[in-house]
Amino acid sequence: MTNILTFDDLMAEVEETYKAIPFQGPTGEVFNLRALVLLPRHERKAILDAVKIVNDGESDADSQEDAIDAVLLAVADNANGFSAVLDALPLAAKAKLIKAWSEATQAPEA
Repeated sequence: MTNILTFDDLMAEVEETYKAIPFQGPTGEVFNLRALVLLPRHERKAILDAVKIVNDGESDADSQEDAIDAVLLAVADNANGFSAVLDALPLAAKAKLIKAWSEATQAPEA
């Protein structure tokens, strides 16, 4: 008898491979910052556009902060709740958070 791979099994395996990075906000709520590869195509495109701004050495601080916010809100599992957390963080903290997310959610080596 052949085992059937189900949608739920496939998604569970993918989510295990590409684990989200948990981030605890100031009130204790935990937000999961999901890996880019787990997001729908239209969200990935918007994130990649924002990452270009973050990595652009010629963008001003406000443009970079807006781009970082856009990325982090897109990958957060609860964007509404996470928005207030981002409002409380200074740019330097946001930059460290996006770096931690980027490094932690890299695709595993084959």
